Amino acid sequence: MQPPVLAGVDGTPASLLAAGWAAGEARRLRAPLVLLHGYEALAGTPRLLLGDPGLEHRAAMRLLTDAQAWVRQHYDDIDVVTELAVRPEADLLTEWSRDAQMIVLGSRRPGPVSGFFLGLIGLRVLSRAECPVVLIRSDSAARPQEQEVVAGVPEEEDQAQTLLAFAFQAAATRGVALRAVRAWKLPALFTYEPGLAQHAAENNELEQAHRRELAAVLQPWRKRHPEVEVIEHVEVGPAAEVLVALAASAQLLVVGRSSKPGRRYVGHVAHATLHFADAPIALVPTR
Repeated sequence: MQPPVLAGVDGTPASLLAAGWAAGEARRLRAPLVLLHGYEALAGTPRLLLGDPGLEHRAAMRLLTDAQAWVRQHYDDIDVVTELAVRPEADLLTEWSRDAQMIVLGSRRPGPVSGFFLGLIGLRVLSRAECPVVLIRSDSAARPQEQEVVAGVPEEEDQAQTLLAFAFQAAATRGVALRAVRAWKLPALFTYEPGLAQHAAENNELEQAHRRELAAVLQPWRKRHPEVEVIEHVEVGPAAEVLVALAASAQLLVVGRSSKPGRRYVGHVAHATLHFADAPIALVPTR
């Protein structure tokens, strides 16, 4: 059996949207869908005020059951199960990430400047999950279905392999093109030696070098996925700015994130795209 697709469910419209997106992904991958919810039991006076020690559990079970019923109504051809645990939800999702294809989380976007509103749970999952985490904005349902997946390809080859495995699969299962992006900038040395920059620009040497590197890292993946049209996109500029601009016309934006043990920061490119990219974002853990 295929590893499952996971969706975190908390009873909000954003999490229901994430469950629906995850269901569509499970259908494409022919994988089971697991709806997860974790909660921490109230203690002390708040529990006494509630008067019913089972109220929390029943409410949590109800929101999961409602989400499962909604998914089954709209995606009756996939296997969907639920998992409820009395433990922090971020810990539950992180534990399940070890054997999952991806985690899908919903979030809201209160304004054009503030970007994704993830909350503490989302940030903890992003920095600790061992599988890709997909973030779905609460207003993404209104976006048109564009015809490509966009992937920011790191310069480090080992990091690029992990990201490209996910990106090519995403493009293949959707039947759309993959735009593989390499953003680059002039070395700092050129700031102090303008003649070098002029010479490189005149001969197009730097851009051609990046094109060769990108083509080389893509070659084995083209062979594995001959059905995927690949667009090689090399552009000078900060990676985050280039990816945010391209995300406006993408079904999915795939970005690498730091997964070094003990590190809680996902990386500046991932952080920027989370705040400003206008598309669902898959953050793929890389070393």
